[in-house]
Amino acid sequence: MSCGQIALERAGFKVKKYFASEIKKHAIKCTKHNYPNTIHIGDVRKVKYKNGVLYSEVGEFKVGHIDLLIGGSPCQNFSFIRATSGNKIDGLNGDKSSLFYEFLRILKEVNPTYFLLENVKMKKESEKELNEYLGVEGIHINSNLVSYQHRERIYWTNIPKVTVPEDRNISFQDYKDTDYEYCKQFKVPYTPSRIKYWNNGLSTKPTATTCPNVTYSDKIYCLTRKQDRCPNSGLVEFEDFCRFLTRRELELAQNVPVGYTNCVSYNQAQDLLGEGWTVDVIAHIFSFIK
Repeated sequence: MSCGQIALERAGFKVKKYFASEIKKHAIKCTKHNYPNTIHIGDVRKVKYKNGVLYSEVGEFKVGHIDLLIGGSPCQNFSFIRATSGNKIDGLNGDKSSLFYEFLRILKEVNPTYFLLENVKMKKESEKELNEYLGVEGIHINSNLVSYQHRERIYWTNIPKVTVPEDRNISFQDYKDTDYEYCKQFKVPYTPSRIKYWNNGLSTKPTATTCPNVTYSDKIYCLTRKQDRCPNSGLVEFEDFCRFLTRRELELAQNVPVGYTNCVSYNQAQDLLGEGWTVDVIAHIFSFIK
């Protein structure tokens, strides 16, 4: 959904050309709506670079030297959530996270001035493996420093002297939607399973069976691809039950401009924002580019 472009813009850079390797249709739709000049080049496994030419399934592009290569390979096989829920963790050998090797291959082919790779907090042995592959130590940054969302991530980059951003002390309470007519469209359906995961609003932290009540919290928990699941980012008291986070609250949690995802459905927006980057973390990292 081009959080990278938002971050570059926010960090004060003008982009000549931005090539996006993406296959998810509603991600492409969202990018085209907000950044129509983006050049979409399809499946990353079919992207190659040699002697200044970028080869893809949609054609060839004479690009010369590439300044910046950024990516966030799928994290499911690294995720602590999967580990604690009893799901098998395969690390770099997993079907999804193995796409890291595509990033590594393209990084070696392109040899850009700068690169940035993002992934989840993971087992130490997996992190060490990625450190060795990329030749840099991962930087641990929690999005709660620049937003009202707890989101622990690791960033690998050769951009020099990157530091952890200062805490802006941003509270969910200052951004929580209170307009009744707007909020009621996000009310959680009253079903046995949802009654269980609301747990009368007594849960304070996400678990495999309950969702936290963040009505009066300063921070929500990590956005997931679907709010209707356990664990999720949190639920808010509403009428006699609860509601999901609104589209606006989800966008702001990732520092995305309000209305950025209006071109797709709420469910699709959840998917994109849950997979996306916290923009101000990326913009902070980019600010160290000379």
